[in-house]
Amino acid sequence: MRRGKPNDPGRRSRILQATLEVIRSGGMSAASYRGIAEHAGVPLGSMTYYFPTLEGLILSALDTTRVDLEPRYAVPLREARTQADVVDALVEATIGATSPSLEDIRLYEEIRHYGARNPKVAAVLQAVEDDSLVMLHRVLPTSTALAVNALLWGWWSHRLAHPDSALDVLTVRQGFEALVAIPAPGHPFHEKDQNHA
Repeated sequence: MRRGKPNDPGRRSRILQATLEVIRSGGMSAASYRGIAEHAGVPLGSMTYYFPTLEGLILSALDTTRVDLEPRYAVPLREARTQADVVDALVEATIGATSPSLEDIRLYEEIRHYGARNPKVAAVLQAVEDDSLVMLHRVLPTSTALAVNALLWGWWSHRLAHPDSALDVLTVRQGFEALVAIPAPGHPFHEKDQNHA
């Protein structure tokens, strides 16, 4: 008979969350069964019960980061009615209320670096990128969405590289304004914005 709570419904999610926290603080190389189990406060045996391989655990944990995009800028973009609203949402996602913490950006960078060497992690990263582009494409044409996505992630990387130097709000805003203002004849949101103006 197993000891503890064999049917603990929150154990799996705690393990996933602990995995992300370990990677945030110590990098991908710090992710081990023993270290994650200790951080999650679960028996070591629970690790292999829920996740038979360490790689599977890491992939499952990284995949959960896809939900971060929803509150970060998917919701604000769905509520956008003008190009100015789109710019406001992007600025907020970069350095405002919905922007990631430096710890979260560090996690994203770990995923990117690890994905360069691991095809399975690269697939998770591609899924995150695809999710982001789908959210952006609602209000931007494909080419502009790609440029905005690259700038957004670039700003986040800049924040991590310069943690003691806050980004200038005007600089961030002007960058997004320049991209969002690129003419997009035929794009539904662009046409609506032009008619509204």
